[in-house]
Amino acid sequence: MSRAILFIFLSTCSWVYAEPENAAVIQLRETISKIVDVQTTESQERLDWKARKDEFAALLDLHSRELKLLDEELSQAGQSAPGHVESAEEIKAEIAALKQARSLTTEAVSRNLPLIKSLAKRFPQPLVKEAEVELATLSAWKPTDEPRDALRSILALITKAEQFNRRFTRTTEIREGREVEVLYLGLAQAFYMDRKDQAGIGQPGADGWVWKAKPEIRPDLTAALESLDKKRPPTMVTLPLEIR
Repeated sequence: MSRAILFIFLSTCSWVYAEPENAAVIQLRETISKIVDVQTTESQERLDWKARKDEFAALLDLHSRELKLLDEELSQAGQSAPGHVESAEEIKAEIAALKQARSLTTEAVSRNLPLIKSLAKRFPQPLVKEAEVELATLSAWKPTDEPRDALRSILALITKAEQFNRRFTRTTEIREGREVEVLYLGLAQAFYMDRKDQAGIGQPGADGWVWKAKPEIRPDLTAALESLDKKRPPTMVTLPLEIR
């Protein structure tokens, strides 16, 4: 199954805080200073889900902490009369830095959103249903919107896809006008059969899953499903599997 590596740039933000500096501000500045740009390599063959999840989570956490500290600084800006003018200028500089960070985040989301949407086309029906809220959010998101919602949706989407890819999923769907039972092997491949004599396989494609009839696999697929249902003792079966 084709997957692609999605990388997003995290930008470091330099902050100047109004005096007095507290321990939380110093600690956050040191943490931010350690964040470096992630080297980007884009591949159409594989998507490293865990790396993307950690990367988006770190960016979202940093963004939230920046906003929290900025709110604290703004609320304390007028409490020190002697340095009020200097503090006001420093806060203006902080706001400018925050706007720059948001701009970079928005640019990164905008750049990678087409790839995320392209990958989502390869999701099977059960996963699309699980992720319908996130997919709707990303579909409606515009570069003029707050980037936080898009980041959260991307992170949730990657997490759900990662979980789906680690398990077998059984569901009932409609194939060619008839109800069929489908067994998904993660995101790699699926097998289906109806209640009569039809059976086949499904594989992810660039524009959705592609289904092919293979009635000869029906006996083995029936045995596999009955074993999963504990209707018969576990048995070895042979089913065609091709991972692209």
